[in-house]
Amino acid sequence: MLDPKQSIESSVLPISVIVPAHQQWEALVKTLLIIGECRPAPSEVLVHVDGGNSLILHNLSQQFQELTVLTSNALQGPGGSRNLLVAAARHEWVANFDDDSFPAHRDYFGRIAALIERFPETAVFSAASHAAEWQRMSVDRVGIFSGCGCVFRKSMFEALGGFVPLPVAYGMEEVDLSLRIHDAGGVILHDPLLRVRHEPPERRRDDDQISAAVLANTFLLPWLRYPWLLMGIGLLQGLSRLRWMLARGQWRAVGRGIAMTPGHLAGHSAERRAVSTLSLLSWLKLRRHPEARIEARAFPAGWKEDSTWTP
Repeated sequence: MLDPKQSIESSVLPISVIVPAHQQWEALVKTLLIIGECRPAPSEVLVHVDGGNSLILHNLSQQFQELTVLTSNALQGPGGSRNLLVAAARHEWVANFDDDSFPAHRDYFGRIAALIERFPETAVFSAASHAAEWQRMSVDRVGIFSGCGCVFRKSMFEALGGFVPLPVAYGMEEVDLSLRIHDAGGVILHDPLLRVRHEPPERRRDDDQISAAVLANTFLLPWLRYPWLLMGIGLLQGLSRLRWMLARGQWRAVGRGIAMTPGHLAGHSAERRAVSTLSLLSWLKLRRHPEARIEARAFPAGWKEDSTWTP
């Protein structure tokens, strides 16, 4: 546990920062520089270079010698990268970012320390990355954490096995782990004043392939986690996603997604660990109706947002 007075005032906090990286060098540099400007600061920053990108590895060694850098030649995907990073982190609290997301205010880690002191048994603290996430000015218990900015409790993350490694994790990564945390009795708290900026650069990508993977992931989640009694809910969720895509003219993506789904499910069948019926039902309810805990602006006493932050 962090000491309240020391944690807020100390220049270095016992918090690890993890950043998975793949190809976005310019975005990664910006993220690392902004993290380095935060005060109080985390005690360590770890980066995983997925796919062994030699240029990024070289640049990191030249410009950020103080980092802990991991790499793997085989692609791990964002979830697999985070699994390796959390395992290597030295501290119980692990602040997670994408390579194109970063703290929106200088005292980001100071607010994390305050949250840890107030809610020490929390499994994940979820940050806010867009306006819709700070419409409610209360710290809420929620069903799903934000992937581009959150803080993991390392011991629970590892006890649950971390993320299912997927090349394209949209629609699966955060949702799946959030459900398993809920089933294990863990609490996810969203703080609208713990803010990150997410600035994915414009880049060429195969949108049909990504949309197809999202459709397959929508069916994968219930296949791995829903009890057989409630598998119909998962089927309806998948069909709802399919209809949504068709309504937007994504015919090719739907065809590709349907074609890849049987192999996608079969390839991960060994990872099936269903949650309880009551856990699934209560989690689905929590997703729709967050539970308010405290007023965010009044916590902690005397808290003032960093003046550099402008929403």
